[in-house]
Amino acid sequence: MKDFDKEVEDFLKQFERNANVGSAEEIVEQFADVFMAADPSGARAVPSSKLLMAIPQRKKLFESVGGGATALASVELTRLDDRYVLLKTEWLMKLNRGGGPGEDLTLRSTFVLYRSDDGLKIVFYLNHEDLMSVLRERGSPPPDKP
Repeated sequence: MKDFDKEVEDFLKQFERNANVGSAEEIVEQFADVFMAADPSGARAVPSSKLLMAIPQRKKLFESVGGGATALASVELTRLDDRYVLLKTEWLMKLNRGGGPGEDLTLRSTFVLYRSDDGLKIVFYLNHEDLMSVLRERGSPPPDKP
């Protein structure tokens, strides 16, 4: 199982890199062809083709509110069996507004990864906060249409 831990560590490093500088294709590669996405508004099955189309919009949203680099702050790993692992994570995103010192925005997410023959894939992705609400609370209203 040590190899599994190393595989998860490498997966998260790649996920962090992709979140900051990766292409939409590289990001989508880490997800199953269809995965479950959930947030405070509910859950839905998402084909990776839809995710591919949404990534540029999400990137524009983050840029519009001064979102900078995202870094993994913490992870709690629970092995579910030989193929599945549950990850509870916290990510810090630097918000840079108007030349000020910036502030960290903490975003919590939970993943279920599946170990396939092609490597680890996200099959369940839960955002614990409604990102739009969090941005509004922080005084960074998102644009009307990202």
